[in-house]
Amino acid sequence: MREIVPDQQGMILVLLFIVGNTLVYSLGGLAGADIWLAFLIAMVAALPMVLLLARIRSLMQGLGFYAGLERILGRWPSRLLALAYAGFTWRLSCFVVSDVTNFVQAVALPTTPQVVVATLFALLMLWAAKEGVEVLARFAVLISKVVFFVLFLTLMFLLSEVELTQFQPVLYHGFKPVLRGAYQLLDFPFLEVVVLFWVFDSFPSKSSPYRAFVPGFLLAAAILLVMDCASLAVVGAEQYALFYFPVWTAVARINVATFLTRQEAIVGLVFAVGSFVKMACSLLASSRALAYAFGFEDYRFVVTPLALGVIPGSQWFITTVLEVDRSATATHSGIEVLFQVVIPVAIWIAAELRAKSRGPKAKQA
Repeated sequence: MREIVPDQQGMILVLLFIVGNTLVYSLGGLAGADIWLAFLIAMVAALPMVLLLARIRSLMQGLGFYAGLERILGRWPSRLLALAYAGFTWRLSCFVVSDVTNFVQAVALPTTPQVVVATLFALLMLWAAKEGVEVLARFAVLISKVVFFVLFLTLMFLLSEVELTQFQPVLYHGFKPVLRGAYQLLDFPFLEVVVLFWVFDSFPSKSSPYRAFVPGFLLAAAILLVMDCASLAVVGAEQYALFYFPVWTAVARINVATFLTRQEAIVGLVFAVGSFVKMACSLLASSRALAYAFGFEDYRFVVTPLALGVIPGSQWFITTVLEVDRSATATHSGIEVLFQVVIPVAIWIAAELRAKSRGPKAKQA
């Protein structure tokens, strides 16, 4: 059964997926006071990849995702590729659950075993993945109203603590730290949007992939840019790079007339909601890809074992909050570049060649 996600719901799902578990970390911290420039460079560099993913989906000419992938690559190459991405997306879901459990233990429940929080989120994302992408997209639209309101309110309160001198002097340490910070942002979270390439099954029209991916990506990047720059302007460039959760620390300093204080708990709630959407999307992508790789018609029966496997997986890959910070802020090479850049570009080239070989009518699509 094909699942069709309307354009607006798809856009919100992309937005929440990117914001997801990234909101509280020191994104682009290597750029220091020039974090705003690193964000702009990363946005410009990531946008072609987002357009590329949308282009591939539009070239599938209204087919379901796996039917379209088979038309481009053939059955067995598609299944091998799906098996590889099943492992990649399951690993990502483990990382996201580990991020949440370590964050909760560090700031709220220090004596609660991480496995308790991991089990709770595993059960929640198990339910969401079994419901499918249509239900998940509708939930994203519903909860996004609360998320946007909380972020807007938090930003307004932060403005009273902001010191714009923290961004001066511009490029004091040269351009190299800016490029390193931009690469940080590309790796996490901008290019992780490739996971949603495996989540969406069908779109209402050929232009729908562009309407979902591009605005969703740009809005998410703008939100992260504003929130992280505001946090750096509150805590300072050096502290922003050193703190595990600089946004949380910045929001903790809000004090409006000694009445509105301790607002960081609200940011933690937004972080938890966004992380839930991201881990559910990652689990859904892994389940669908694994079921397709082994030739099963329905993916839902593999959701439960994969979700339960996330509980120990979240403890194996990352064990401490220091490792969480390193995984969120360090730049990676190898497996991330392969799955986020190299393979999508190869699929796009194959899709363009396939469209060209079908003649002018297919090319116009």
